[in-house]
Amino acid sequence: MIAQLLGILGFLLSIISFQQNTQKRIVFVQFLANISFTIHFYLIGAYTGSILNGIAIVRSFVYCFKDKKWASSNIWIVIFSLAFIVAGIYTWEGPLSILPTTAMVLSSVSFGIKNPKLVRRIYFPCSPMWLIYNIVGGSIGGVLTECFAMVSIIIGMLRFDRKKK
Repeated sequence: MIAQLLGILGFLLSIISFQQNTQKRIVFVQFLANISFTIHFYLIGAYTGSILNGIAIVRSFVYCFKDKKWASSNIWIVIFSLAFIVAGIYTWEGPLSILPTTAMVLSSVSFGIKNPKLVRRIYFPCSPMWLIYNIVGGSIGGVLTECFAMVSIIIGMLRFDRKKK
């Protein structure tokens, strides 16, 4: 029960994140969601998801400071992408592990970009990948997150990204 509640908290934070209008605010709220999901996935025995979200906590912290010299280098995208790939291999749960691992690499690219429009566009394909992993793993909060994330990202795109007439 506690595990599923943490997943639902992560869900709420994830949805709120894509309604932010700056890269820094999107990433900060994602940081909080990653903490919740790290614990959630660990408690339900979805270790690939847990480790990937654990790495994402560090990634979100670094990306929150993208405006600082030490965090502004695109080398962080490479470092975190490699960390996600290594973690996906280390926690291999079968071919299913490819989905969240790929999603985390894509999200590393998206969150490394300052333009919120590009963040939303590059991040969008991550949701279907995580959705499948969450369905198989029994993560109620994860399933809700990805269903609503897709809707939330589309709403964010409509609110902020389309050209005004």
